[in-house]
Amino acid sequence: MKTEKRKDKHIKTALKKESQFKKTNLFEEVELIYNALTDFELNKVKTSTKFFGKKFSIPLSVRPITGGTEKSFKFNKNIALACEKKTIGFSLGSMRTGLEKKSKIKYFKFRKFAPSVFLEANIGALELQKYSAEKIDDFVSEIKADAVSVHLNIAQELMQNPKTKGFSKQFGNIKKFAEKSCFPVIVKEVGNGISFETAKKLNKTKVKAIDAAGRGGTSFVRIDSILYSRKRFKETFGEFGIPTAASVLMTKKACNKKIIASGGIRNGLDICKSLVLGADLAGIAVPALQQAKKGEKSVEKLIEVLEQELKISMFLISAKNLKELGKKKFVLQKNLQKWTDT
Repeated sequence: MKTEKRKDKHIKTALKKESQFKKTNLFEEVELIYNALTDFELNKVKTSTKFFGKKFSIPLSVRPITGGTEKSFKFNKNIALACEKKTIGFSLGSMRTGLEKKSKIKYFKFRKFAPSVFLEANIGALELQKYSAEKIDDFVSEIKADAVSVHLNIAQELMQNPKTKGFSKQFGNIKKFAEKSCFPVIVKEVGNGISFETAKKLNKTKVKAIDAAGRGGTSFVRIDSILYSRKRFKETFGEFGIPTAASVLMTKKACNKKIIASGGIRNGLDICKSLVLGADLAGIAVPALQQAKKGEKSVEKLIEVLEQELKISMFLISAKNLKELGKKKFVLQKNLQKWTDT
């Protein structure tokens, strides 16, 4: 399947219920400790932060789904405009189409819609074998992004083609790229999670942040097994992965990098729990895509609701700001505790 056609089908399939994990991200097994005698008012709660020097009104970034086509540009434009209005981060879909065809780079130029937000470019780990750090940096510079995400997606790749090779070189290529790139490098998964072992290896590199991107939200394994008519693969591997809550805890334990928690983040309480577990930012993808289909204002409204829910969540555990939030204690229920003991 041609790259451009597949990218557009990613949008259509991601918006379907069958693209979502049936298993949860296990945030329901993270219990926060309620404080009924707080000593401040709700309007005193502050959610602002900085990430790589860029201001965020709330610790939230819209994570990538797809990009590089005319159809994806329309969705991403609405998201970019909303992110600028609400001062949150935005990550673009894979730059692969723009690298393959210079004419497609126009579909990655969103800085005019979002001049001040933290903007991430994005490339697959396997693509690091094909393109030099200099060429990738040139692309990132041209679209005026602030950082570049490298996505790990071995499960997804095998749904597309079980004969895919090059996985054994991924770590070495990421390590070299992080050393050579002029931009902060973020390594992310696409819905199957980052394990303790993976985070520990990445901690030895110059990678600046890790997006856990765990199980519980959108599954690219499910998406591509649908697109490539691999029904058996979908049934076998559709629920495979590390729950987001467990992945965040594992990543926090294994490394000292900045952490983004994504994978099934659906409300402000999920964002709150992410930060209590040790993340610096939380990320959403399909919820923003769903609203982008309706328009920029719908994405703005979603962000406003998430901000309100986050502030209420912080208030209920007596955290005035994100620094205080990061020090709050929590209780893990049995299933999640088993994951952290692994």
